[in-house]
Amino acid sequence: MTEKFLERLRDNLDRELNEAQIKMAVILPILRALDWDDTNLDEFVPEYSVRLPDGTHGSVDYALFCEEPGGIMSPMVFIEAKRQGNVTVSGVEQVFTYAANRGVPFLILTDGNIWNFYLSMAAGIPAQRRFHRIELKGDDRLADHAQFLDQYLRKGRVGLSETRLDAEALLRNDQQRRVARDAIPAVWRSLLESPGESLTGLITDAVACRCGFSPTLDDVTTFLKERVPSPAPPIGVAKPPGPVAIDPPPPPSGPAEPRIRGFVLDGESTVTKSAKETLIEIIKRFQRLDGMFMERFALRTSGRTRRLVATTRDQLYDKREFDKYSEELNNGWWIGTNLNQALVRRHIVTACDVKGISFGSRLTLIER
Repeated sequence: MTEKFLERLRDNLDRELNEAQIKMAVILPILRALDWDDTNLDEFVPEYSVRLPDGTHGSVDYALFCEEPGGIMSPMVFIEAKRQGNVTVSGVEQVFTYAANRGVPFLILTDGNIWNFYLSMAAGIPAQRRFHRIELKGDDRLADHAQFLDQYLRKGRVGLSETRLDAEALLRNDQQRRVARDAIPAVWRSLLESPGESLTGLITDAVACRCGFSPTLDDVTTFLKERVPSPAPPIGVAKPPGPVAIDPPPPPSGPAEPRIRGFVLDGESTVTKSAKETLIEIIKRFQRLDGMFMERFALRTSGRTRRLVATTRDQLYDKREFDKYSEELNNGWWIGTNLNQALVRRHIVTACDVKGISFGSRLTLIER
């Protein structure tokens, strides 16, 4: 499937389409492009009848079958189509009801524009089992969407165990991301109430990354005092009078922070000489596993004035005097090396997120 193919179908969604038209003009063309034969009722069954938990019968819009060991054809995908704008919680619950106790691994709810992919046998309520979402209108990631559909919905891949394992990894990553995202407000409130080393350290690292020089601690603390407002108290709690004092962080004490000296991926250890070398080895490894990794990683690590990775050296920095902080990766890419350990760690976490590998579980760092 190509990006241009999806772009052509997306144009159909600019019209007011009913459910039948969405099936004909968007959903069926996508399934056909993914090698599903809608004239073969052994593999493609519209209005597939299912017995519901309450003993009544219903029908799912499309059931896609694959051959399992022993030559048995089993449903692998249920697709429920809705009119535009009607991808709702009730629709999610409906498709899960159709799949109840049938062992169908993949469920899709779509209005032609939004495509929500679910793992039926994962833990949690139906809404928590979504492992991917595609939105065709107003989205410039059509190439990524086409690649995803090829990997997870093409006829020759749906029945593979590796496809299901990859989907489970995506779901785990999405669940972890959701938990982390929900924790952001509380963490931000905590940082504002008592900035200490955490917030000042982040600002110092970011400034050093941008211009090559670190600000003084006094300058950062002064900035926070002048610019960051006091956080609003929780509802029902009186706001304390007067400004919130921001004390400079205490001097470091105890042993020095351990340095990154390699990583362990799926039980295999790779020892390096530095944090920077660890990052380089990880992104090279991920590129070998996934030919599109570097392109996606580059998008996630590009800032306004610098990029972490680029296909040429002069794309890394806006200012040429920083070109000396660069290194060729010998895989068609360059990396900016003006990095401290905190930035390296952050980029490693991002690389794991892009590749769909759980940081701290499948990949851990060797620190000494």
